[in-house]
Parts: sequence; structure tokens; C-alpha cells
Amino acid sequence: MKIFLEIALAFVIVDVIIVAYVIYRRYRRRMPAGKVEEIKESWRKIIRQQDRRHAIMDADNLLDHSLSLFGYKGNLGTKLKKSPKLFSNINQIWAAHKVRNNIAHQINYEVSEQAYKAAMLAFKQAFKDLKIF
Repeated sequence: MKIFLEIALAFVIVDVIIVAYVIYRRYRRRMPAGKVEEIKESWRKIIRQQDRRHAIMDADNLLDHSLSLFGYKGNLGTKLKKSPKLFSNINQIWAAHKVRNNIAHQINYEVSEQAYKAAMLAFKQAFKDLKIF
């Protein structure tokens, strides 16, 4: 009788694990098929740009677009607030987004080489965290 209960308990535990995994897979946000390659190609174009300001603006827009494809709504700031656990470097992404905002809202804002590299590295890590590359 004791063996029967142990076997039954083992089956129940396995069933619970299987159900949890199925639920996780069903509700996990995923990138629509075919979009990953488009995003990778856009990224390749962005990193070849000579203008740092445009590269940062475009990288920020690409991250915003990517999060939209995952189903997040609102502007990038809102999306980042709703999804901080998606990213291993959320503070660096916020800093890169601030650089983008400075470019967008300040006339003749100059982006240093160091700020450019830090922002682009943050965006690249964000795409890695999203399993895009």
C-alpha cells in the first residue's frame, strides 16, 4: 500500500510539473515568426551608420518596436516599466534611452564616443536578453 501511494504521489508531481510547463509555454511572450531576422537586419544597418545620434535613435526605436511585437503597449518608457525582469541590464537601457531623449529634445546635443558605445552596448544586450540575438 505504501509503494502504491509513493507511485501515485510521483505521478501527481509529474503531472503538476507538466501542466505548469504547458501553461508557461502558452502564456510566454514570443516574437512572431519571421520578425527576428528583420530585427537582426535592422540592427546590422544601425551599427553601420556613421552618425551616432541617428544610430542611437534608431536602436531605441528598434527596441520599442521589438517590445511591441512581444505585445507590450505604450511608449518605450512604459514598456520598460512593465518588463524590467526581461532585461539583465535595465539601468543601462534606461541610461541609453535617456541619451536618446537628450538627442530628441536638445538642439545640437553631442554624443560622445563613450556615451555612444555604452548606449549601443546596452541596446545590444537588451536584444540578447529578448533572445533576438
